[in-house]
Amino acid sequence: MTSSRWRLSCSCLGLVAGAAWIGGACAAASASVGSALATLVSAAGSASVAAAAAGPELGQVFPGPLLGTAVRGRIPTVKDAGTTSVVAFVRTSESASRQAMAALGDLARTRSGTVAVVAFSDEPVSVVRDFANDPSWDERIGFALAADPTRNAFQTVFGRDAFPVLPQVFILKGGVVQWRGAAVDAGPVADEVAAGRWDLGAAKRAAEQQRLWDAQMSRIDGLAAGGRHDDALKALDEACRSALPAQSATCSGRRFSLLIGARRVADAIVVGESILRAPANDKQAAGLAWTIANEVPGDKAAMAFALRAAEQSDRALKQRDAMVGAILARVQYLSGDRTSAAATAKRALSVATTPDVRKALAEDVGVYEGKRGGGDAGPSGTR
Repeated sequence: MTSSRWRLSCSCLGLVAGAAWIGGACAAASASVGSALATLVSAAGSASVAAAAAGPELGQVFPGPLLGTAVRGRIPTVKDAGTTSVVAFVRTSESASRQAMAALGDLARTRSGTVAVVAFSDEPVSVVRDFANDPSWDERIGFALAADPTRNAFQTVFGRDAFPVLPQVFILKGGVVQWRGAAVDAGPVADEVAAGRWDLGAAKRAAEQQRLWDAQMSRIDGLAAGGRHDDALKALDEACRSALPAQSATCSGRRFSLLIGARRVADAIVVGESILRAPANDKQAAGLAWTIANEVPGDKAAMAFALRAAEQSDRALKQRDAMVGAILARVQYLSGDRTSAAATAKRALSVATTPDVRKALAEDVGVYEGKRGGGDAGPSGTR
């Protein structure tokens, strides 16, 4: 029987577009449960991580030259006047980077001729080449991919001996950094930059505001991690009173997460019910379910709420979102309904578009059908 560590991260689920879809609940939820999806939720890849990393800031000239061995396409010149470029730093062996590359492939395919896309990996040339030639990825990599085993490009951009959290994605115009964040969010920004509509000054102000907000949230997470739950909730209230609209929209979700972490389940469900009545987006309810599945999978009241929440997102998305389906299947399994879990996971598998998600769901189907070792049992004790 296997047991893995689920560690929640917004972007690596492919469920974030601009703002945290759980409203902050993605910050720290974790629990020991058996699932192949653990491989998809173990690495950070959100825009907030990028904002805290070393490297050039918005408005700065992007360092260069970028040297590497091209294994797919040609490394573009990113400093030509008028050129819009997306430059990413990845590691092909890591799930978060692979999901970023899937998003970059979609961006490159739909913006061909207007945006140049290149990704650098610090792995050996042979490893990167094998990845690019894998049939599962061959058609998805419609952009330049380069190996940088000596970490020349990495150190040029991030500094000597720097090891940034990956993936890191930048959008440039004429060699000047316009934006940095998660690959899943890059497409609309690249469109604005390429069309000349991007307001760099506004983007810089927003980035600074986000940096300050992230610092506040990190402090709150630290209080909660230290068991100071009341102090964390009080600090959240103070932060939310002066929050910008986009930040304020995450406050109820973060409160839900803090209350679940404090094992104040009844209070959390009250907050959760208000979110279900008016979710920030179609995926937020599934995010609440994910938090419960990670933190309190043995609480019957919480799991009943999680089931309703996951079903709400699944209905809103017309059962066409693979990761929301995966969350619903996990909640069904933890609730003791293995038959429904297997059926839901199979349906999610049928609409999954990336190799990692397909592989993870296929393995989960095996667990739910009892063909492979499972992890923690649901309330019924089934495995």
